[in-house]
Amino acid sequence: MEPHVNLAFSVRATPGGYAVLLGAGASIAAGMPSAWDVQQDLIRKVAAAEGTAEVSDPHAWYKERFDRTATYDDLLARLANTPLERQGLLRTYFEPSEEDREEGRKQPTAAHRAIARLVAAGHVRIVLTTNFDRLMETALREAGVEPVVAANSDAAAGLAPLHTIKCLVIHVHGDYLDPTSMLNTPAELKEYTPAVNNLLARVFADYGLVISGWSAAWDPALRNALSRCPSRVFTSYWSDPRELSEHARSLLTLRQAVYVQADADTFFTQVADALDAIAETDRQHPVSIAIAVATAKRALSGTGHAIALHDTLRREMSRITALPARTSGPWEAADWSAEHARRLSALEAETELLLTLVATTAYWGSRETDRWWLREIEQLGAPVLASGNSALLNLTQAPATMVIYSAGIAALAAERWHTLVRVLQDPRTKNLSNEKVFPAALFLSPQKTISLGNASEHLHGQLRSVFREYLALSDAAFVDAWERFELLRLIARHDVDLRMEEPYIRRTGILDEYRPAPTTWLKQQLDQHGDLHPLLQEGFLDGSVQLLLTAMEAAEATYSRWISELD
Repeated sequence: MEPHVNLAFSVRATPGGYAVLLGAGASIAAGMPSAWDVQQDLIRKVAAAEGTAEVSDPHAWYKERFDRTATYDDLLARLANTPLERQGLLRTYFEPSEEDREEGRKQPTAAHRAIARLVAAGHVRIVLTTNFDRLMETALREAGVEPVVAANSDAAAGLAPLHTIKCLVIHVHGDYLDPTSMLNTPAELKEYTPAVNNLLARVFADYGLVISGWSAAWDPALRNALSRCPSRVFTSYWSDPRELSEHARSLLTLRQAVYVQADADTFFTQVADALDAIAETDRQHPVSIAIAVATAKRALSGTGHAIALHDTLRREMSRITALPARTSGPWEAADWSAEHARRLSALEAETELLLTLVATTAYWGSRETDRWWLREIEQLGAPVLASGNSALLNLTQAPATMVIYSAGIAALAAERWHTLVRVLQDPRTKNLSNEKVFPAALFLSPQKTISLGNASEHLHGQLRSVFREYLALSDAAFVDAWERFELLRLIARHDVDLRMEEPYIRRTGILDEYRPAPTTWLKQQLDQHGDLHPLLQEGFLDGSVQLLLTAMEAAEATYSRWISELD
């Protein structure tokens, strides 16, 4: 089996059990200067200020001129007077200019972004880096993760227990935003402070390691910290496209790690993609869902334990609400359609059990059991407050749309009018563009949240199997319930001045006089019951048959124009 597949299975089995160690290679690949290059350039600046234009060996010149080895502290003190000025000087090395951005330099690499995916999904919680830059933090924030950063001895000593920290980035050799923390000379890299050594001992003893971009040749203190903790609780991996240095081979043997001949971009992307593929295959097995539905039916009939169903629904709602595909970026992607497809597939797999249980409860339940899931829809429909690609951001609300349709179709099929009206009217969501609040069932349409050209048809296909396999609805009964629910949504959307979005409904009529097929059903219902129709009695469109007929006629006219334009 390929190493990235082995690692993916191990990470999947032990979430948070692995830490990542990134060396200079990970940052150099992004166009960042090495720590040595930065120091050399700073010495040349000092030499220029001293009147020496050309320096062939900057460190030798500095030693001869000042009778001491060059350190970041000393260099920065000579070149800048205040902490703010020193940070400004270092920013020119570690933060991208407009030209850098245009050419893709000093930006997180594929490796940084793949690691951020692993962190956002809860697979990895600790990232160690020997680099001064903030590429890892940038990638994490793009993925919606705010890391705890430890870059000096005080921060290392003051950390909470590691298992309580969702994401920790340890700058082993310091951070350019804290120049006094930066270590680079042989003397500085020879030994760490006790606080840093203690932190590394905890990480190296308790976590598996995935190492990449680190030669081990110039960092004796880090080598020694690893040597003191040859943990074998988890298999470690060392990725490098070139032959390992002698120091690295010694550590590889000591830790009994697996050498992977691949660069960081390739290896971490393979691991993240493999974990996504494993998650897809781990989706709820149909037998498991069938058992859950049978248990739910017994509970709803009074022959089982309803408390367990209540707890399962709440637990699934909370789990889906917290999914990384809902809460974590990146919200921008070069190939956003591929990222969208990946996330939609993950959401569909994860929500399968919830949609089935909601449909079951909406079909066979009561007003009491409606309370177990109805208001929770608002959690699923809460918008993400971030900037980025609108399709990726809107997709975070797709589970709410899926639940709304599952519940609404089931309630309509069972003629549970109270539940149907509550689904259409009660859960609310906000339109961030104008701060208006709308019923979630009306605002969170498939076109908005699923963001596909055939979004309603796509959702229809997703839910069809739920209703056929677990609620035993025939194809005809499901299509009728689907179309009638779509029609009521269209009418209600028109009533609150939301424009029509493409429904997946059969049409009737000819020659520019088209109607949604289920309008025949609704007109027959109203002819038979009038104001006493249970839909109106439960408060749909304020209980007014006239308001319903007016909104239906307007929706029909809009639908007819839309179909005519398509033809």
